[in-house]
Amino acid sequence: MEPPVQLLGAETIFTPLELIGIFRSPLRAMKLKIFARTVRNFHMPPKLDQCRHLAGRVVSIGVILLFLADLNLIAQEPDNHELRLRQLEEQLQLQMKEINQLEEALKQSAHAEPSDWGSVDYDNGLILTPPENSKTPFSMKLNGWIQFRYHGFDSSVNTWTDNAGVARRVEDRSAFDIERARLVFSGHVLDERLTYFLQLDGDTDGGHAVDFFDYYWAWEFDEALSIELGKRKVSASRQWLLGARHTRLIDRPMATDFFRPDRTVGIWAVGELPVNIHYELNLGNGYRTSNFSDTETDDRLTFAATSYIDPLGDYGSALVDFKPSENPLVRLGHSFVYSHNSGEDDGDPYLETNFLRLTDGTRLTDLGALAPGVRVSEVDIYYYSVDAAFKYQGWSLDAEVYLVWLEQLKGNGPLPVSDLMQHGYYVEGGYFLIPEKLDCNLRYSEIDGFYGHGREIAGGINYYPLKTAAMKLSFDVTRIIDSPMQNTASDIFVGDDGMLYRTQFQAEF
Repeated sequence: MEPPVQLLGAETIFTPLELIGIFRSPLRAMKLKIFARTVRNFHMPPKLDQCRHLAGRVVSIGVILLFLADLNLIAQEPDNHELRLRQLEEQLQLQMKEINQLEEALKQSAHAEPSDWGSVDYDNGLILTPPENSKTPFSMKLNGWIQFRYHGFDSSVNTWTDNAGVARRVEDRSAFDIERARLVFSGHVLDERLTYFLQLDGDTDGGHAVDFFDYYWAWEFDEALSIELGKRKVSASRQWLLGARHTRLIDRPMATDFFRPDRTVGIWAVGELPVNIHYELNLGNGYRTSNFSDTETDDRLTFAATSYIDPLGDYGSALVDFKPSENPLVRLGHSFVYSHNSGEDDGDPYLETNFLRLTDGTRLTDLGALAPGVRVSEVDIYYYSVDAAFKYQGWSLDAEVYLVWLEQLKGNGPLPVSDLMQHGYYVEGGYFLIPEKLDCNLRYSEIDGFYGHGREIAGGINYYPLKTAAMKLSFDVTRIIDSPMQNTASDIFVGDDGMLYRTQFQAEF
């Protein structure tokens, strides 16, 4: 006995014999019986419901048309029965052909291998890696961090006067701002030795415009040598190279920001040598040429070098002893920079020289900075610094001494001096009152030279609510005396003399 047949898309189940009874024609009953067997043996992949329902509707419509045609044939003359039947059979064959094509397409789709887009993971950043059978090596790591800050400054003076005799107002300040909002993309491509680094920055100081801070390619020959090509920090000053999210207080010491170089476009050689020695060599466009075009810089390149040693073991990237060290850790280092800054043909200085200031805050290239009516246009910069750091069982201490010689001074007129020497230092330390939770820190910073003397005395705390350095709430208070520095990132301006209060929330991933 033939099993029952359910027409696709219908709820009623018929046996072949019941269908024969409906049509009351031996010939049509035989053909319908064959059709019923075809429907019964027709299988669709279970995952492809949409196409299965489409095929069911096609078959059901065919059967209904056949049924209606039978009713119509009964009412017509016998001579037209066979002609009409052949027409309906041709339509049914076309529908069955379409069903077979759909079935074949579904089978091919069901047997196709699923696409492998690789994997996404998190390990101190979002990591994207391709599938193992990828023909092109590639990886990407995404990191980000934001500093949301409030700063208030209460000035104890109304004006300050520079060495050229120009008096300027010193204002009280109170504001919220996004000091740093960074996104970092890093990884390798084409070959595991070809790495890349891209850092974007946006903050209130820059009008919330996105700036390409660092971007470079690097080819890693081995651990001892990597060649980097692009834009990044000039290799000098341990605090400057450390990174702003690792500072002990809310921002860097005043002496660091006064003497340090900035970013430049150039070439770097970077590596790790035995016994925990790190070194960097740099040849770039200038001392501070971060976003300058070639028309705003001279034709002389800048050379920089830095190195440090961790004689008692890896010191790590943090100044504070967040996870109390079981053994003492020490870092000793030094840095050197030579940068020649020449003037334009008409005697005016290039923009890359504008950052230089005397120790009273006067911009070196301002008219009358060193002599009435004379503007400095050329200078050779020699920078040297020595740094040291120590941490043990929650205690930590670090310091850096800066020496800067301004040689071969030239201008559009006679100058009273041809050489200047300016120097400064900072020392800071702290202790974790509650390990991995709460620390307190103190700092003293000084800038000195022939034209002025500036100081900074600061103290503050850091609270880590999740017991991780990835999120912290900081507060510090700074007594500023005769600031010669202009730096919006640290909220310290030229001529500041008074109390600076800062509160900051910082989080990173």
